[in-house]
Amino acid sequence: MIKKLIIGNAIKSIRSYYPDYSEEQIEKIQYGLESVYLSLTKLVVIIVASIILNTFKETIIVLLLFNLLRTTGFGLHASKSWACWASSLPTFIGIPLICKYINMPQSVLITVACISLICFIFFAPADTYKRPLIRKKRRIIYKILTIIIGSIYLALLFIIKDQFFINAIALTMLVEAILICPLTYMLFKLPYNNYKRYKG
Repeated sequence: MIKKLIIGNAIKSIRSYYPDYSEEQIEKIQYGLESVYLSLTKLVVIIVASIILNTFKETIIVLLLFNLLRTTGFGLHASKSWACWASSLPTFIGIPLICKYINMPQSVLITVACISLICFIFFAPADTYKRPLIRKKRRIIYKILTIIIGSIYLALLFIIKDQFFINAIALTMLVEAILICPLTYMLFKLPYNNYKRYKG
């Protein structure tokens, strides 16, 4: 597989240049490389699909809105790459299509955004087993930032009149709320609040 070949060669090079690196450090680097590879390949497929479906601009906007929340709120990561593909592609190909062609009532979108913001208050940031948020101060900062971003998004729903934008804001908030919800972690049988495995 191309992925194994590329990452395997990268790890070999890192081991040769930095022989003093521990196995734990190598594992962290490998996890990071796998995440970057997966993200880039998914992005290419999503962009190509958006061009075919004539939703390129809408897809870029949805990705920007979502990733701004994801950067501070974090949330569930699929344990298998195929599961990541199976969830990401329908989401980031489907949401721009929905936002572009379906008119949803503003009251419904505001309700969705309010529920999502409540989830941010209670559950953000949600870490993962491989990337636990150990430092309490960092968790607090990320929570505050996620709530601020979510509040700005909610406020924009009362200001913006463009149907696509209000659809995109509400639906990206909903996706992030689902990804940080403990019930979602339970559904996929993944550990929640992973920082609790560590002291401090």
